[in-house]
Amino acid sequence: MHLHESDPLLVTRFFGALHEAVERALARDEPPALFLLGDLFEYWIGDDHVPDLARDMAERLATLAGEGVRIFLMHGNRDFLLDVPLPSRPDVTPFSQRCRGVLLPDPALIEVAGRRIVLTHGDALCTDDTRYQQWRALCRSTAWQQQFLSRPVGERLAMALGLRKQSLQAQAATETIHDVNPAAVDALMTHLEADLLIHGHTHLPQVHRWHSAPPPDEGTGLPAWRVGQSRTRWVLSDWAHSPPRGSVLSLAAAIPPAC
Repeated sequence: MHLHESDPLLVTRFFGALHEAVERALARDEPPALFLLGDLFEYWIGDDHVPDLARDMAERLATLAGEGVRIFLMHGNRDFLLDVPLPSRPDVTPFSQRCRGVLLPDPALIEVAGRRIVLTHGDALCTDDTRYQQWRALCRSTAWQQQFLSRPVGERLAMALGLRKQSLQAQAATETIHDVNPAAVDALMTHLEADLLIHGHTHLPQVHRWHSAPPPDEGTGLPAWRVGQSRTRWVLSDWAHSPPRGSVLSLAAAIPPAC
């Protein structure tokens, strides 16, 4: 979603779409679950700095939780510091608690209508982008995060804005779009025994379908579900108000109940 107070039109558009989607879901018999798969915000410098937009989001999600909606959040490459404990600040409320939600691991495995589904932000699957993967390993390390979070809020904010500027400059300087690596996708789905994977991050919305192939070093002695299995990868769109894009994927509508 990449929500930020500098883009109020996007915020309004997203809140409106979220409200409509939840209202449709609440009309069904079972209590709905809402999954927000990372990059909810443009950046996040720690749970001790909650801008007005984030407070509004947390209050809206907490209200939905009170209406029976199960709220699930996930880290993205922009807001990977959500819920990370701050050094010597046990009084700070984790953002997921403000939302009355649960922070999922990435990847997360769920089951809907008898299907095993992998949810992930998607950045860990872009293994061809070696420079980003090196940065991801660094900024997800406990040592780096604790060192960063020990800095004053103003310094952290300046660093986040500087990193964002560098990222935009790097994107403008190259025409290469780093998509997920197909082998990494297959390996993850095989490991979790799933036939459907849902992610965002790449900003390349599409539905991909293919059949898995047995690894060359394992011969034919594989479980039946791993040989020639039909697999699907749903890539979610990013959100923007101009040109307008962004959507809410309904698993209840997309996956028929198991017979």
